[in-house]
Amino acid sequence: MKIKFIILFVSLYLLALLITLPATALLRFIPQNMGLEIAGVSGSAWQGKAALLSYNKKINLQRVSWHVDWLALAALQIKLNVKFNNGQNAMSGKGFVKLGVSGLVVENVLLDLSAQELLSYADLPISVEASGDITLLIKEASQGDPYCDTLDGVFVWKNARISADLGKIDMTTVNINLSCDKGDAVAILQQKSEQLSSNINILLQKGGAYQLDGTVKGSHKLNPDINQALSFLGSKNSSGATIVRFNGRL
Repeated sequence: MKIKFIILFVSLYLLALLITLPATALLRFIPQNMGLEIAGVSGSAWQGKAALLSYNKKINLQRVSWHVDWLALAALQIKLNVKFNNGQNAMSGKGFVKLGVSGLVVENVLLDLSAQELLSYADLPISVEASGDITLLIKEASQGDPYCDTLDGVFVWKNARISADLGKIDMTTVNINLSCDKGDAVAILQQKSEQLSSNINILLQKGGAYQLDGTVKGSHKLNPDINQALSFLGSKNSSGATIVRFNGRL
């Protein structure tokens, strides 16, 4: 009975703090070395807005809003419903973020953006252009050692096309299933078009070590220069697909 009373007291106390605490007061709790900048904050801690949230001046989220789920406080969790929108034909997203004694959990995260916008965040050694629409859906993901305890998501790239110096590749649709295996992050990529088919497994391990295994096969409709370049990635199996195996560290 005493434990229930303590939980109720703590929940009511946190509720009172959130109701009266302005959103701008949260800024003082953000460490300066995180590379996180927030501008145009208004509202309260339990329901507020920010005009801009920037991470390392590279990832910029605009029109950010959040509100607290009061029911989660009874379980000693802080659960936020978060949304952002960078404007028409630009990145947008929404989802739930939970913080409790077991760590950070995200649920039902939906992110929409263009392939070219995603490519702008990558520092590639060669000039590449991309087109198509990308959707990232994460049903659930939670912290673990080294990366995750749970991870259930999918990355879908529709109307996928890449243009580089060697030529263009029409990949139609790229599907990447995301999961967690004993703390390691796992991505399984599958793609098939008239020009190219790919089946690749990617494993991200502790310390940024990664393993990439799979096959890539180009058809006669693929640019001959690109087809020839694929042969340098590895040997071919009985079906004529190039076997791809890489190990390294991010």
